[in-house]
Amino acid sequence: FRENTIKVEQENRLREKLEADFVAFKNDINPDLLYESLETLIQTIHHDLEGAEDQIDFLAGIYRYQLMHRNQELVTLKEELHTLDLLLQLLNHQHSHHIQLYKDVANTNDFHIIPGSLLVSVDTIVRNTLIGDKNPLTLRLYTEEDGYLVLQHKMNDRLITHQNSLQAFAHLQRAYLFFSDRPFVQVKADQENYIKFPLVNVAEEKSISQEA
Repeated sequence: FRENTIKVEQENRLREKLEADFVAFKNDINPDLLYESLETLIQTIHHDLEGAEDQIDFLAGIYRYQLMHRNQELVTLKEELHTLDLLLQLLNHQHSHHIQLYKDVANTNDFHIIPGSLLVSVDTIVRNTLIGDKNPLTLRLYTEEDGYLVLQHKMNDRLITHQNSLQAFAHLQRAYLFFSDRPFVQVKADQENYIKFPLVNVAEEKSISQEA
């Protein structure tokens, strides 16, 4: 009985920690992105007012999305991809348009994901990758038959890692432990990095639940 009680207490503490990590991830606002974007905006505003207005719109759209969905467990993949496009346009102002994303994703309204998953992952990749004229960053996003969304890119790591972004990424990994029975996976092989997000088909989940 004492051993069972200890195990139950350990499981409760683990569940509470995972829940706290999940909440912390959803409520996290990226201050580095904000300040760096404002610095880029200050430089742009002197010679390109239209470009500066675009940057403000991109930044506002990203933070509006985060604030609107901070209390939701899931959003449609379509919503997340729309905000990811805003982030990439914002980051390309800082990296001279050397970041490209190729998407091969269908049925984006059917599948759901933890809000901010792709934003945090791409931000982490960009902050820890050398990007320039001779080495642009090419991201590929596609789905696999096993129900995973895969974000792939060639590794070209910086000498010094950006610790805040790595911590945010770690929060994301632990958030998926709370959210999904299937693991959030990162695989590095042959100079390629593969980040795999478990997707949820809400329509199928409802159908299974009703049948049960």
